[in-house]
Amino acid sequence: MSAPKDDLEELARFREEWKKEVQQRNAGPSASAPPPASTQSVKPFDFDLPEDNSSGTATPHAGPSSETISGPPRLQPSGHFLNNVAIPPSVQRALAVYTRAVQHEQGGELDEALALYRQAFRMEPNIDRAYQTQEMLASITSAEDAVDQLSTTLQRAVTIKSGASDAAPVVTGTLAQLLEGFPEYLVFEPEDEEQPIHLNILPEELLIIIIRKLDHTTIERFAAVSRKARLLTLDPGIWREFVVLTYKPPQVANVESMVPVVTRFQFDYRRVYIEQPRARLDGVYIAVCHYIRPGLSENTWVNISHLITYHRYLRFFPDGKVLSLLANEETPPAQLIHTLKPTLRKKGLFIGTWKLAGDVITISNLVDASGRVSPPGRQEPFARYTFSMIMTLQSRPLGRWNKLQLTAYNSIDLQDGNVVPLGLKHERPFWFSKVKSFPAF
Repeated sequence: MSAPKDDLEELARFREEWKKEVQQRNAGPSASAPPPASTQSVKPFDFDLPEDNSSGTATPHAGPSSETISGPPRLQPSGHFLNNVAIPPSVQRALAVYTRAVQHEQGGELDEALALYRQAFRMEPNIDRAYQTQEMLASITSAEDAVDQLSTTLQRAVTIKSGASDAAPVVTGTLAQLLEGFPEYLVFEPEDEEQPIHLNILPEELLIIIIRKLDHTTIERFAAVSRKARLLTLDPGIWREFVVLTYKPPQVANVESMVPVVTRFQFDYRRVYIEQPRARLDGVYIAVCHYIRPGLSENTWVNISHLITYHRYLRFFPDGKVLSLLANEETPPAQLIHTLKPTLRKKGLFIGTWKLAGDVITISNLVDASGRVSPPGRQEPFARYTFSMIMTLQSRPLGRWNKLQLTAYNSIDLQDGNVVPLGLKHERPFWFSKVKSFPAF
C-alpha cells in the first residue's frame, strides 16, 4: 500500500530542513552554540543546580584557561565555590541552614536540629547530598594540605648538603659499600637469554613513578631482583615521601624534631625510615598469654591442671587513638582482628591515646568501651578507673618494628588519683601481624 500524499510531503519537508541544518553546522559554529564537552565544568552534585541568571541574557562560556591546560585545579570546597563550580545563592543558604542543623545535633539539641533540617530540605530537597559532597571535598583538601605542609616544613628545615639531590641519591652504611662494586651502566637481564626484557624499554622516570605506588615491603622485594632494580629503588623521593607520611604526631613530638634525625643519618631517607622507631599502623600487635590454673579432682591421687590461654590486641590509629582488647580463646584471632574498629563494643575493649618518644610507647587514658551503662539510680559513672601502659618498641629483624615489650601497667583511680601498678606475671610480648585492609598512614 502506498503512503498518503500528505505524509510524503511532510517527509520531504523534513528532509529539506534537516539538510539546511547540516549545512549550517558545516559552515561553522554559531555564537550561541555550546562549547565542547571538554571545556565544560562538571558539577559535583548528581542533581541539577538552578542557573542564577536574573538578567535573562545568555552567559558566554569561558574558554580553556592555563589551569585547564596545565592540569586539574585545586579543590575549593568552601565559600561560594565547590570544586571550582559556582554554587547558586539558594543552595548556599540551604547549606548554611543544614550546617547549623548538624552543629545542633552534635551538641545534643535535637529539637532545634530537627527544625533546621526541615527548613533546609524545604529550601533544597537534595541538600544532604550537597553537604556530603562539601564535607568529602573538604576532608580531601585538608589531607592534601597537611601532607604538603609536613613535606614543606621538613624540606625547609633540613638544609640539603651539596650532592644530595634527587638525581644523586644519598646512600650510607653497608649498602653504600655494596654499590661501589656495581658497574656504571646497568640493565635488566633475563634469566633466559632468549627471552626479551620489556622493563628495559621503559624509561627510568616511568619506572620510578610505578615504584612510588608500592609499599615499602614490595619495594624492597623488587630491589632484591637485580642490581638495576636496587638502584631504581634508591630514588630519594620515594623514601622521603615515606618519612613525611610516617613521622608526624603522635609518632614524633613535632615535625621539627625530625631535623636532627635526618641529619644524623646524613640525609639517607631510606635508613631513616628503616632504623628510626615507628609504631606500625597497618596491622595489629598480638600477645598470646598462658597460665596454668589448678583444678578440682575427686581422686586425691590425681592432680588436674588447666592451661588457660588468652590474647591481648593493640591497634594504633594515626589520629592518636589506640584500641586494647582482652579476649579469650573462644574467638580465633583471624575472625576478631577485622572487627577492631573504634565503633566496636565488646567485653574487654578499652579505648585510649598513644604517643611515641624514641622507642617508648606510652598508652594513657584507657577507658572501658564495652558498651555497658550505669545501673538505674546510680549517680557516679560506671567507669571509675583508667589504665595506662608503657611499652618498649623493638624490631626483629631490623626495620620491621614488630615487637612490643610491656614494661609497666598501671591502674588510676579517677576519684582520688591513686596509681596502682598491676602485676605482669603472665604477660607476654606483643608481636605484629599485618592486615591488608588497614592503612599504613
